[in-house]
Amino acid sequence: MTSRQEFQNEIRYLHEQIIRMGAAVEKALTLATDALFNADSELSKQVIAGDDLIDEQEREIDRQCVRLIALQQPVARDLRDVTSNLKLITDLERIADHAVEIAGHTLHLHGLGNTMTIPPDLIRLAELTRQILRAALDSYVSRDKTKAALTIQMEQPINEIYQKVSSGLIEQMKDKGEAMNSLAELLLISKDFERAAAHAQNVAEWVIYYIDGRHAYYLEEEGQIELEHDDG
Repeated sequence: MTSRQEFQNEIRYLHEQIIRMGAAVEKALTLATDALFNADSELSKQVIAGDDLIDEQEREIDRQCVRLIALQQPVARDLRDVTSNLKLITDLERIADHAVEIAGHTLHLHGLGNTMTIPPDLIRLAELTRQILRAALDSYVSRDKTKAALTIQMEQPINEIYQKVSSGLIEQMKDKGEAMNSLAELLLISKDFERAAAHAQNVAEWVIYYIDGRHAYYLEEEGQIELEHDDG
């Protein structure tokens, strides 16, 4: 087997590992969302317990990427492939962290004896966050620039609905002092969904970087895509 064939086999295995990590992250976010909607403490605990596996997946992929760079010394597109994967797994791990935080806040709500109805806009925010993560992972699997660009455009309406959710919860805090702690937990949960969506957008941006060798903001300057800028 030539060194080139060996490199291609290792890259293929690396992609498979990232797809598996992406599936685990998507499952964590789905379970955390279900735990919130169903007030399911056991499901929340399952999400928290499963985070170690995702962390280990990230560490193993990171080691593989570093090994490829050190031993194979890739150049041009091959190097871009490895480096974009290194960046992408960091965003996936952060999404998993936000799923854990959502699960933790859900446990806190349960501990407060929360009987509040989840606001419809928060339900919509959660659904959109799951959708953008699924779209980002699909764009990675297919290495499709168009899918990735469309995924990036999904983040702006998510940010808008997050602003609506957070404003509504803050207003309720002014009128419902007795529910302050529960409302605060819901506010933190809404922020976790918004942050998870932003990291999903980043995944799609790394897909575009792999394909084009340019960051997504250059395509924005050329009018090929629109980005929602985040200074936070």
